[in-house]
Amino acid sequence: MSKEAKNIFLIILSALLSSLAVKGFVEPANLYPAGFLGVAVYLANLGNTYLHLSFSYNIIFLFLNIFSTFLVLKVAGKKLILYSILQYLLVSIFIAILPSFQLVKDVMLLSIFGGVLAGISCWLALQANASSGGTDFIAIFFSTKFQRSSWTEVMIFNSIILILAGFSFGFENSFYSIIYQFIVTFIINHLHTRYQLFSLHIITSKPKEVSELILQIANHGLTEIKAKGVFSGDQKTILFMICNQFEVENITLQVQTIDPNVFISEAKAYHVVGYYLQEKLS
Repeated sequence: MSKEAKNIFLIILSALLSSLAVKGFVEPANLYPAGFLGVAVYLANLGNTYLHLSFSYNIIFLFLNIFSTFLVLKVAGKKLILYSILQYLLVSIFIAILPSFQLVKDVMLLSIFGGVLAGISCWLALQANASSGGTDFIAIFFSTKFQRSSWTEVMIFNSIILILAGFSFGFENSFYSIIYQFIVTFIINHLHTRYQLFSLHIITSKPKEVSELILQIANHGLTEIKAKGVFSGDQKTILFMICNQFEVENITLQVQTIDPNVFISEAKAYHVVGYYLQEKLS
């Protein structure tokens, strides 16, 4: 299976899981789903309750996504944007054609497992170099701008919407929805590693070849430090670099092909000050 075909398959699966989370968990429990879909449901409820106008949250969801698409034009490539448009269009189609169903009556169970399903859906979209649009686009924009994950901030935004919904329609469903949102954010933060940074210390006797290789495959700079092995007395070079977690395995494997005797240590970097080139989303 080609990479393009794999990505499209993941996007279709992501859209289907997202729609199943809505039809089988969110709707039966009267929850507010994650992201702009939840905002759309809230706005539709406001219109129906206070303006006596029948709004389709599905249509509102599409308009909000179209707006957010323009936000990431400068930090994301055409492919990511096209994939994301495909994903949220499929979500709208699946929501329109799939019937509602209820597996259990316990609202807490629906909140927890609906959140797991929605979180996996978002992660699959991100794995396919796409997103589910909406607040995912906002998270991608700020994560790229500030070089760190912004999914927690997106959850805070979602929680504010849910608190407003609580004042408008009662807090019981809003509190269950916050649990749902927390589960979604937890899944994404633990599965999606693009904005998790790692530091690598690479001790090698072939610094020139290793440096050239890393610059080719990762496009990150390195710092070269001359060193000496205490036990062997051999002259060595320490190459220090920061990279994203998803790049670590590839760099490690590729470097070992150049220097089978290389020594590499990995450590999570919680914060980086200074210039760090984040690869543009394609």
